[in-house]
Amino acid sequence: FNKKSNLFDMTELTLLLIFGVFILFFSTNSRARDIARATGKRECVNRRFVFLDDSIALKSLKVKTLNGRIGFMRSYEFEFNHFDFQRYQGKIEMFGYLVLSVQFFHPDHIE
Repeated sequence: FNKKSNLFDMTELTLLLIFGVFILFFSTNSRARDIARATGKRECVNRRFVFLDDSIALKSLKVKTLNGRIGFMRSYEFEFNHFDFQRYQGKIEMFGYLVLSVQFFHPDHIE
């Protein structure tokens, strides 16, 4: 065996593995964002709030364990309105594709 050939094969394999992990992360992140956006809209409608700008923003991403499973813990923020022209903050926390909590920060109360 040629050592240079073996080294080149390992480099290619490593690059393909890194590329595959990147594609997997991008596709799971996209799906998680869609789930968070849909959850934010639904929860706003349930509370008679207005989900503003039809958007959410990823604020933190960490690798965590939950119930013995390892996965991405994501925290998203969004803005909503409640019978006035003020913008209020909301937060959605997810582990993988599971929504753990939805919070609404309003001056009168926090849900």
